[in-house]
Amino acid sequence: MAMILDAFVGRFMDKLSELMAEEMSMLLGVEDELLKLLRRMKRIRGFLESAERKRHADRNINTWVTELKDIMYDADDIIDLCMIEGRRLLEDHTSKSAVRHPSCLFSCFSCIKSRHEIGSKIRKVNDRLKEIAEDISILSKLERTEQDDQVSRVNHRQTFPTGVESDIVGTQIEEATQSLVKSLIKEDNKKYRILGIVGMGGIGKTTLASNIYKDKRIEDNFPIRVWACVSQEFSDIKLLREIIRGAGGNYGEAETMAELVRLLHSTLSKRFFILLDDVWRTDVWEDLLRRPLESARASGRIVITTRDTNVARNMRAEIHQVDKMDNDSGWKLLRRKVFGDDDEEGEEEISRLKKIGVQIVEKCDGLPLAIKVIAGVLRSMDRTTIKWNKVLKSDAWSMSQLHEQLPGALFLSYENLPSDLKQCFLYCSLFPEDSEMHREDLIRYWVAEGFIQPAQKDTLMEDLAEDCYRELIGRNLLQPYFNDTSCTLHDLLRSLALFLTRDESIFLGDEQSPNINPLTKIRRLSMFNVEQRVEVPDAIKQQKCLRTLMLRSSPKAKMIENELFERLRFLRIITINDAEIERLPDSIGDLLHLRHLDLDRTNISNLPESIGCLVNLQILKLSGCKSLRALPKAITKLCNLRCLRLGGGIPLSHVPKGLRKLKHLNKLEGFVVGTQDDEGCDLEELQSLSQLRFLSIINLERAQPVRAPVLANAHSLRTLILTSNPPEDAEEAIATQRIEEIYNKLSPQSTDLERLEIYSFFGTGFSSWMMSPSLDVSFPNLTSIQLCDCKSCPQLPPLGLLPQLKSLYINGIDATKTIGPEFLGPHASAGAGTTFPKLEELKFYWMDNWEEWSFGMVEGVGEERRGAPKLLPRLKKLQLFRCPKLRALPEGLRHATSLQELDIDDARNLIEIDSLPSLKSLRIEGCPRLEHVENLDKLQYLDLDVETSAATDADGETEHLPRWLLELLQNAPAALQNLKKFTLTCSLPLLKTFLKDGPNWPIIQWIPHIRINVRRGNSYIEYSKDPPAFKTHVVA
Repeated sequence: MAMILDAFVGRFMDKLSELMAEEMSMLLGVEDELLKLLRRMKRIRGFLESAERKRHADRNINTWVTELKDIMYDADDIIDLCMIEGRRLLEDHTSKSAVRHPSCLFSCFSCIKSRHEIGSKIRKVNDRLKEIAEDISILSKLERTEQDDQVSRVNHRQTFPTGVESDIVGTQIEEATQSLVKSLIKEDNKKYRILGIVGMGGIGKTTLASNIYKDKRIEDNFPIRVWACVSQEFSDIKLLREIIRGAGGNYGEAETMAELVRLLHSTLSKRFFILLDDVWRTDVWEDLLRRPLESARASGRIVITTRDTNVARNMRAEIHQVDKMDNDSGWKLLRRKVFGDDDEEGEEEISRLKKIGVQIVEKCDGLPLAIKVIAGVLRSMDRTTIKWNKVLKSDAWSMSQLHEQLPGALFLSYENLPSDLKQCFLYCSLFPEDSEMHREDLIRYWVAEGFIQPAQKDTLMEDLAEDCYRELIGRNLLQPYFNDTSCTLHDLLRSLALFLTRDESIFLGDEQSPNINPLTKIRRLSMFNVEQRVEVPDAIKQQKCLRTLMLRSSPKAKMIENELFERLRFLRIITINDAEIERLPDSIGDLLHLRHLDLDRTNISNLPESIGCLVNLQILKLSGCKSLRALPKAITKLCNLRCLRLGGGIPLSHVPKGLRKLKHLNKLEGFVVGTQDDEGCDLEELQSLSQLRFLSIINLERAQPVRAPVLANAHSLRTLILTSNPPEDAEEAIATQRIEEIYNKLSPQSTDLERLEIYSFFGTGFSSWMMSPSLDVSFPNLTSIQLCDCKSCPQLPPLGLLPQLKSLYINGIDATKTIGPEFLGPHASAGAGTTFPKLEELKFYWMDNWEEWSFGMVEGVGEERRGAPKLLPRLKKLQLFRCPKLRALPEGLRHATSLQELDIDDARNLIEIDSLPSLKSLRIEGCPRLEHVENLDKLQYLDLDVETSAATDADGETEHLPRWLLELLQNAPAALQNLKKFTLTCSLPLLKTFLKDGPNWPIIQWIPHIRINVRRGNSYIEYSKDPPAFKTHVVA
C-alpha cells in the first residue's frame, strides 16, 4: 500500500495531460486512447479517498483497490514508454534529412511496430479501467469527494520545529531517573551490574534510558559511556564495532569476532557505562558481550531496554518496569507538543480544549508515543472543539483491531496525513529497524518515486520533498537524530508502515525467506546481508513488476548477472551500498524507467556505456567508490539527471566533457576539473547549470581562466565547496597568479548561499568577493564557513559582517600573524552595529604563526561608545588548537556574554585567561607559560592536562601544580563557587599528592566530583562528595 491511490492518480493525470499537450502523442498516434484514459480517471478519482479509508473493513473494496492499483502501475509504465518513444520520434522528425537512406526506411518500420505495441497496451489498460469504473457494487459503497483536480498536499508554507523537544513531563520519569541513577552510581565490589528497563512498545523505555544516560552524575562517574542500538536484526560485527568506537577505541582493519572481542576487552580500561537499547534476544549478551565485559580491565554498569521481561531475567538484570503515563502527565505532554512551552496568550484556548484533550489522552492508553503522534495530528489542524472532537470520535481508533500490537492512535495519525505525505511516510519502512535515515536520501527517493509534484514550474521538487520531511518531523512520525540532517523511525511506527505496505513491499533481513502472497504483486524489495551473488526471490522475478530494489550492508555481494535486470525491466530505484560489487551488467541500459541509481561505497571500477540509455535517470550516486577511475562519455546523455555524487575520495582523473547538457542538475558533488590533455570538463561547463543548489569542485588549480563569472547563473546555490592542490615549487609563481584569477572569476552570485568551504587555496590573499566590505549584502544567508590550509593569506575576510553566520572553522592559515578589527568588518572600527551577531561556534586550528588577536579596543577607553557589548553576542563555544605563538586572548572577549565553553590545546605562549563572566567549561592542555586564570565566576567544569603545562623535575616527571592552578584552588571555593567537576591528567608523582594523605588533598576535597588520571599507565583517583565515594588505583 505504498501507492496512495488519490495521490498517484492525481500525479498520473498531470503527467498524462502534459503528454497530450505535446506533439509526442500525435506522432505516436495514440491521442484518442489517451483522452479516453484521462476521462475515465477523472470520473473515478473522486471515489478513491473513500476507497482507501474503507478497504480495511470491506474485503470486496480491498480487492477493488488492489486491482485498480495494478492498473495504475501498468498505466504509469506505459506513459513512461510513450514519453521515451515520443522523444525519440520527435528527434527523428526534426533531424531527418531530405535524402532517405535504407537505414531510415528500417527505422520507419521499427517506429510503426513500436507505435502499434504502445497503442495496444493503452487499449488494454482502458478496457481494464472501464470494468473497474463501472463496478456499481463497489462504487455504491463509496462517497464521492469533490476535488478541484488537486490532491490534498502538504502546506509548504507551514513550518514545524525540527529541534528535539523534551518529552520529559510529569513526575513519573523524573522520579524513576533519580532512583535508577542513584542505584547505578552506588559503589559495590561487583565487576558489573545490569539494569533492565522493561515495558511495551511506545511506553517510553528509550526516553527514560536517554534521561539516565545524559544525567550528569552518570557522566561524572563513568569516563566511558556508550549507547548502542541493538534491534531485532543486529549484526555481531557491527555491534562490536559500534561499542568499541563509542568507548573511544579504534577497530581499524579488525573484521573477525575474535579480533573485535579482544579489542573491546582492552578498550574498556576505565569505568564504563554501556546502554543497549531495544534488545530482543538474550544471545546478544550470552554469545557476544558477556565474556569481554567480564574480563575487562575496569568495572561498569550495563543498562538494557527491552519489551520482553524474560530477556532481562535471562541476563540476570535488575528489572525496572516502566509504568504507563498517567492522564495528568499525558495531558501535559499533549499540551506541550501541540501548544509549545510559551503559549501564555493561549491559556483561554487551552482551557477550552482541555476536556476533549484529556479524553484523547485516555484513548492513547498511557503510551507517550501515541500521545506524541496524536499531538502531531492536532497541531496540523485548527484549534477548535469541532476539529478536536472529530479526532476524538474518529473511526481510526478502532483500526487497532487489525493489528493488536499497534495502538489506534498510530492509525489515526496516519489517516490524518495528506495523501502525498502518506506515501513518504510508508516508504521509510524499507529501511532497517532503528537505522539512521539521512534527510537527503529520503528526499531523493521520494522525488525518484514520483511522490513529489511541483505546484509551480519554478519550484524545485527537492525543496518540496524537504518540506514533507520537516512536516513528518513536526508530526512526530519521524524522530530527529542528533541534528537536522537525519532521522529515525520508532519501531512501532515502522511496524505500522510495514503492515500498511505488506501487499506491495517486502523487507528481508539476515537469512529471512520471503513469504509472498501469490495474489499480491511486490513492487518494492529491501534486503541486507546478501550473499556473493545478488539474487531476488523467484516469485518476485516471475511477477516482473518490481520498481524498487535496495541492497544494504552486504559486504559479501560481488556479482550481478545480466539475467536479473533482464527480468526486472520496470525498476525505478536501485540502491546497492557497502558491497563488493565490481561491475554492472550491460543490461542496466535496458532499465528505461530507472530514476535512481545509488552505488555508494561499492567496488565498481567502471560503468558500462549503456548507462547513456537511461534517459529517465535523475540520481546517480557513486560516493566512496575507490576503484572508479573514469566515467563513461555516455553520462552526458542523461538529460534528466538532477543529482550526481562523486565524492568520498573517488580517484577520478576528470569528468567527461558535455556536462553542460545536464540542465536539470541541482547537486554536483566532486566535479573534477580536467587538464588540457584529457577529455575532461573545464569550469565553463558550469555556466549553463542554472539550477545548482550544491556544488563541490576538485583540482581547481587545473582550470583555465575564464572570461565571465563561472557561477553567474547559479542564483539558487546554497552550498559551495572549493578544493585545489598546491603546485610544485618550480611552478609556484605562475600557478599562484592563475589560482587567484580563477577564484575571482568563480564569484558566486547567489544570495541563498548557506555553506562555504575552501580547502588548500594557495593564493597570496583571499579573492575580492570574499574581502568585500559589502559581504553582508552578497551573502546574507551564509551560516557556515570553513577555511582550511589557505597558507599564504595574511589577512582574514571581514566575516563579522555576515548576519546569519553560526559556525566558523579556520585551519592552517600560516601567513596570518595578526587578527584584528578587519576580521570584524568596517562597522566595528566605526563603532556601529553588531559583529558576528549569530556566531555560536568559533574554531582556530593549526595557526602556526598567529601571534596577536585583537578587536581593536583599548582597555577602559571608549568601549561602550564603540559598541563592544555588541560583539559576539551568541558565541557559545571557542576552540584554539595548535596556536603556539598566540600571546593573549582578545580583551573584548569578555563582552561575549554567551560564551560557555573554552577549549585550548597547545597555545604555548598564552599567559592569561581572565574575565569570562559566563564561562562554564574550560579545558587546557599544552600551555606551559600560563600564569593567570581568574574571574571565571560561573565555571562548572575544569579539565586540565599538566603533563606539558608545568615545570618538571630531574626525572622528567611533574610533581607540582602550575602556580595559577594552585592559587585558583587555594582561593576556592570563593573563586570557584560553581565548580562541579575537576578533571586532571598528570604524572604519577603528582597524582599521589592528591591521595587523602597527600599535600594537595585539602584543596580539592570540597569539589563535588573529581577524576585524576595519569598520562601513561592505569593509575587514577575518583572522588564523589555526594554520595561520598573515594576510589583509587595507583600502580608504582
